[in-house]
Amino acid sequence: MRYIFIVFILFFLQSVAFSQDRIFAYTYQTNVLNKGDIDMEFQNTLATGKKGLYSPYVFGRHLNQRLEFEVGLGKKVQTSFYLNSELFNYADTSSKGLNQELKISFSNEWKWKLSDPVANAIGFALYEELEFGGNNFESETKLIFDKRWQNDLVAFNIVGKYEIEREISRANNVTKAEWTHNSPVEFDFGYMHFFKPEISFGLEIRNNNDIRKEDGWVNSVLFAGPAFHVSVGKFFTNITALPQIINLHKTDAVPGNRDLNDFEQVEGRVLIGYSL
Repeated sequence: MRYIFIVFILFFLQSVAFSQDRIFAYTYQTNVLNKGDIDMEFQNTLATGKKGLYSPYVFGRHLNQRLEFEVGLGKKVQTSFYLNSELFNYADTSSKGLNQELKISFSNEWKWKLSDPVANAIGFALYEELEFGGNNFESETKLIFDKRWQNDLVAFNIVGKYEIEREISRANNVTKAEWTHNSPVEFDFGYMHFFKPEISFGLEIRNNNDIRKEDGWVNSVLFAGPAFHVSVGKFFTNITALPQIINLHKTDAVPGNRDLNDFEQVEGRVLIGYSL
């Protein structure tokens, strides 16, 4: 009888608390949709505050938006398709007005679940995303780990990217278009406590590291802040706010306690989803 009860609890946790594959706004979990299940997600990320003592910017703000169509394929595999928009408004010490950059891209994501965070000692999944834009290509690989107890969830991601982007530069009245190669590495951690199956509160921590072919390891920045998840019927929302805590890799170009050259003072993400 005891074993039947344990199996029922495991099934309940997976069917209720894991009705979506996303509980955090940034950190991924191993859960995948069942075969034929479909989720629609709209994601807004706002990062602002580049002005600082060691920053050349007097204003900087990123608004990234993603529209996702996600489908379960069965055999613990799911795929997603994204339409991405990245808008950067900025002004630096040489600007005469507000500058604006807009990038549009398309992504395809695949996730393969290899072990379960409830039934196994630890959950594990592999993730790959390919992004194509007008002047860029990006490959993103994730190793996803998580563990779920009755009222608590922890997740950890190791993220490696390879980016190729065409950049325009001008020097001595000569304009050049060159390809740049970057290999960022990111570590994401999330903790969530479920007050009810549909309401949870916790925190997320991110460590971003930029590695460039020309310059090597150029920065390491730590973000941390509160995270919130709620689901109502077929709708769900994940919200996280991440202030920049500290610059872990100080250099001559970025000697301060925060890196405001390549990152903002604070960023936040709101993800709204609907399960069809």
